[in-house]
Amino acid sequence: MITIPQIAILGDQSSGKSSVLEAITQLSFPRNIETCTRFATQVSLRQGDSPQMSASIEGESEFNDKYRAQGSNWDVHSIVTAANTILCANTEISEKVLEITITGPALSPLTIIDLPGYINTTIDGQDKTIVQTIRTINERYIKDNRTIILAVVPANVDLNNIFVLGEAERHDVNNERTIPIVTKPDTIEQDLLPNLIQTILNKRKFMKLGYLVMRNSSFKDIDMPWEEAKKLEEEFFKSSPLWLQVPDASKGRVSVKTFLGELLFSHIQKELPSLRKDILDLASQCDKDIAELGPPVSSADVAKAKYIDSIIKLKQSLDALLAGDYSFGYMNQHNSALPKQSSVTMDDNNYSISDGGDDANNSEPLSLESEGDFRFVRSSLYRHYQRYNVVMNRDKYIMPKDKITQLVLQYKGHELPGFISFSTFTKIYMDTLDQWIDITKAHVFNIHYFLYKAITRFISFSTDPLIKDTFLFEFDKFYNSQVAKIESEIDNIFADERSPFTMNKYYYDNILKSRKSAADDQIQKLVDTMQTQTSLTGEQAKDNLRQHLQSFTNIARISDVNYNEQLAMEDLQEQLASYCKVARKRLVDVFLQQTIERHMIRNIRLYFDMLIAVDDNVITARLIESPGKQARRKELAHKVDVLRKSLLQL
Repeated sequence: MITIPQIAILGDQSSGKSSVLEAITQLSFPRNIETCTRFATQVSLRQGDSPQMSASIEGESEFNDKYRAQGSNWDVHSIVTAANTILCANTEISEKVLEITITGPALSPLTIIDLPGYINTTIDGQDKTIVQTIRTINERYIKDNRTIILAVVPANVDLNNIFVLGEAERHDVNNERTIPIVTKPDTIEQDLLPNLIQTILNKRKFMKLGYLVMRNSSFKDIDMPWEEAKKLEEEFFKSSPLWLQVPDASKGRVSVKTFLGELLFSHIQKELPSLRKDILDLASQCDKDIAELGPPVSSADVAKAKYIDSIIKLKQSLDALLAGDYSFGYMNQHNSALPKQSSVTMDDNNYSISDGGDDANNSEPLSLESEGDFRFVRSSLYRHYQRYNVVMNRDKYIMPKDKITQLVLQYKGHELPGFISFSTFTKIYMDTLDQWIDITKAHVFNIHYFLYKAITRFISFSTDPLIKDTFLFEFDKFYNSQVAKIESEIDNIFADERSPFTMNKYYYDNILKSRKSAADDQIQKLVDTMQTQTSLTGEQAKDNLRQHLQSFTNIARISDVNYNEQLAMEDLQEQLASYCKVARKRLVDVFLQQTIERHMIRNIRLYFDMLIAVDDNVITARLIESPGKQARRKELAHKVDVLRKSLLQL
């Protein structure tokens, strides 16, 4: 779960790694390449009251039961051979680790791992991938800052050709945790010995931890007792005066073991605070993962209760979201850039909107990207409403008089000259109404689709992952049914609008205001004319005054039922402009209230009715804990237990 400070022995195959492990642990390991280098072997030396040895492999219960801690007379060869049979039955190299623990009163604590030796090529019949597999396994240890790299360097190979030193340097750039150990010093030619001594004295390639050197036991010495091998090693280092230059603390198996024990001890002291922190962090994460699994759900009744509870919680939070009572947890989790704020001006005569873009004055609905933060539903929804209102009220309905004349003549019935029927007014009004249909449908679609995206995001965030798909599926059904109702509502409202109707005083006020404005214009012209009479001849002044009096007479006759055809057209234009202004204002509120607010906001309760009606079998299938989830819960609980016990030991 968490790596601990340890020493890893790395080197090329047949570089003497197993001999180093054997010299340090006083155990006799197999030297056969087929059995000793195909998986990592971790040896842990521990102080204890009585000598014991045990072996284990993660996940191999039969092997672990057989080699539980017993007396110290286990044959290491048989343990490694048995492990090889299990781990390498179907593969050349195994990524699992054989762990051997040795306890005794005279042992000093030390953990050391012998890793598979590097190879650069394969022989006939070998899997070509084992070259990379070995490097991948070893790299896992090398890159760990808690691992001291004991790099095995054969004396008869030049430093430039030592692969393990290059690999170590890639992950330990400053050589702070890499210590080379020179093996097979008895195989080097005598004239090359001075050069080797310079290397060991740290004068050829500087290493912060220095160098170690050890004489390996050869194949013919496999069965030699450890004490006898130690004696032969001591005699070897006395065989040449050159070896006297190497400090005793850096040569020989006893000194090497002592040096590594002290090095590991100081390394543990340095790493202990971060190790404790890592354990606490992992234990906390495991607790969090267990909490996210929720209480165990083992029966249909428990599943149903949990499902209903999820519905209640979602309803409360979603109602709050749609009302503008926002959840800061949701806001923070789904942080996004705030949309640009619209600048809107609306009064009786001017309607304008600016979103800060080049297309601020077009009549298209704002896109979801530019219009609306999905977290702040109500305020974003208001911007959509605002846009629709502005677009509907932006252009004043003033149909040209010649167009009105053309349509009146086209729709002419039995009316007397100077009269225009209500059906003619309605048919002319339909031209404008058809334009409003397209505008309204585009904006309403954009609004309810915005709500769909906002609500589905909120459901995905707020709902248990096990039932999220069910909640989203039911919301899709709800949304589609409500969209159909919205579309039907739009058609019904426009069907009603095809029969013009208003009791709104604002309509009559608009007409009177328009007529008064026209009369005021004519009177002002008459006044202006009278003020300029002094500059005209007598006859010219009379003719000019006669014309303006005639115009004034026409204005005075606006309320007379016998006005001529031209005045009827002007009157119709005023009525259309006034009615369209009233209708636009009415339609905006009606559409927003009876489509979006009614079917998507107030009727959100229907969605929760649909959730409650979901088949119980669907609920239990999703919520009752699967065997995999049960295993996951058990695994996490076991991890927490191990980690907390580890903290006590630390």
